[in-house]
Amino acid sequence: MSDNGNRISLITVTLNEEQLIAQCLRSAAFCDELIVVDSFSSDRTVEIARAMNATVIQRAFTNYVDQKQFALDHASGEWVLLMDADEQATYELGREISAIVNASGAADGYQIRRVLYQLGHYYTRPVYPDRPVRLFRRLKAHIGGRDPHDKVVVAGRLGHTLHAPILHFSYLDIADHVATMNRFSTRAAAEHDPGPLTVLKMFANPAWRFFNFYLLRGGFRDGGRGLYAAMASAFYVFLKYAKLYERRLSGGRQG
Repeated sequence: MSDNGNRISLITVTLNEEQLIAQCLRSAAFCDELIVVDSFSSDRTVEIARAMNATVIQRAFTNYVDQKQFALDHASGEWVLLMDADEQATYELGREISAIVNASGAADGYQIRRVLYQLGHYYTRPVYPDRPVRLFRRLKAHIGGRDPHDKVVVAGRLGHTLHAPILHFSYLDIADHVATMNRFSTRAAAEHDPGPLTVLKMFANPAWRFFNFYLLRGGFRDGGRGLYAAMASAFYVFLKYAKLYERRLSGGRQG
């Protein structure tokens, strides 16, 4: 828990996350307030969250940006930690955050490295250089970005990237990963309008993504897992532009 009145609120959004929500909330035991915005889960997500003393607010899902902003609007701490239900704060991260929020001269927001766990492997190399702003002063930030890729926008000074990571347990298996890519690419495509270069982008952008992930970011050093990461990332980009192309063929109508 924080000292000197610098309370920390955890915010997260859920839909049928009974397998992971307990670990997420438990890892945030250093926070003073747990806010869960649930999209009417049909499993035990709400029951588990309430049993762990989280404040649960149910709200129909609109998009990730709106849903997380709604969660932020219900936080009361001076500081906010944003985590997804499939993420966990390490013990070292909790200690680091507690020290920061109680230090004089703290910045208004901090990036935190996310380490993905997939195929029995933690991707600690730069193949997934994911360092989003996740710790921030509540009154200095809002949730922006384009669905489904929300981001924290801080109106103030950003500090250093924290040393300890968030662990990201995003996919149960490859089938779950493919289902997630299908879902997210549909939402991402809906945020853009198809244009005359869509067909070119359907080829060029996935090719660049693979080259970037596998060679420039060193995915090849992770062996078969790195190859999978690069191929999956390229496939996601391909799906997004293929769905845009499909809309173009149908006269720009939403599917």
